[in-house]
Amino acid sequence: MQLENPLISIIIPAYNAVKYIEETIESCLNQTYNRIEIIVQDDRSNDGTWELLNQLYKNNLKVRLFKNEKNLGIGDNWNAAYDKAQGDYVIIFNADDLIEPDLVESFLNRFDQDPTLDIITGRFEVLISETGETYLYPDHVNLNGGVITNFFEQVYAKCAFHWNYTLVKRALLEKVKLPNGKLFLNTQICDAELWYRCYLANAKVYFDDKKIWGYYRKHSSNNSSNPNGELRSYLKDFLHYHQKSIRNKIGIKHTFVLMRNLITYCNLFKRRKTFDLKIFFLFLKRITQGII
Repeated sequence: MQLENPLISIIIPAYNAVKYIEETIESCLNQTYNRIEIIVQDDRSNDGTWELLNQLYKNNLKVRLFKNEKNLGIGDNWNAAYDKAQGDYVIIFNADDLIEPDLVESFLNRFDQDPTLDIITGRFEVLISETGETYLYPDHVNLNGGVITNFFEQVYAKCAFHWNYTLVKRALLEKVKLPNGKLFLNTQICDAELWYRCYLANAKVYFDDKKIWGYYRKHSSNNSSNPNGELRSYLKDFLHYHQKSIRNKIGIKHTFVLMRNLITYCNLFKRRKTFDLKIFFLFLKRITQGII
């Protein structure tokens, strides 16, 4: 049975987001569904983000502002934000992106139609900050709407979904917490790692493709603009926890995928792109574990 008039928590972990955060928060405040709380967790920004937040929102009853005593890093800052959420449903939102006004209302209606769903996630576009151009997120080009039947393929072989444009039941997030009681692993790709834990928990996911539900802003200061950081996070932290379950799912194929990716990574060195010897040895470590 669905809750009547549930509270929605939109958590926004922030770090040096002064250029975009006002537009982001306004897109959240403009939701057609009114019973929301917006939790902004500042990770000791040094670009004026905290000062702007207080100037604009300290008296807004829907916006709750928090600042860490020290810089925590991506995952732990996300945990600090989530731990303050009081809602029945949660949106985990980046401090520089945009959401359509009717996302919460529309997704709640979908939950009413099918209370067995755990997650509803939507189609989005990438917004190039420098030019204003947009394009459909590539993994959504051939992804049809409806209940996802190949969840593993969507979160292992690609990153098909984004928490920005996702409404998730708080009960599921509590269920998939780490052994230390925290929701997020303190690593760069903590968002992708959480999706994988939702797969392991057999979460029922609905993909809504009826419209564009938001815009992922691409700019030079995105965490995703540091591919070595994401790759290191995957090899060191993600696979530390999940390599066994992946091998149980697809067997030796996973090791072959790592080998192919290692060859691709080494080819980058020939093209004079950034090469990290630590990443090279992490590849060898995970490949060896896959063989033994």
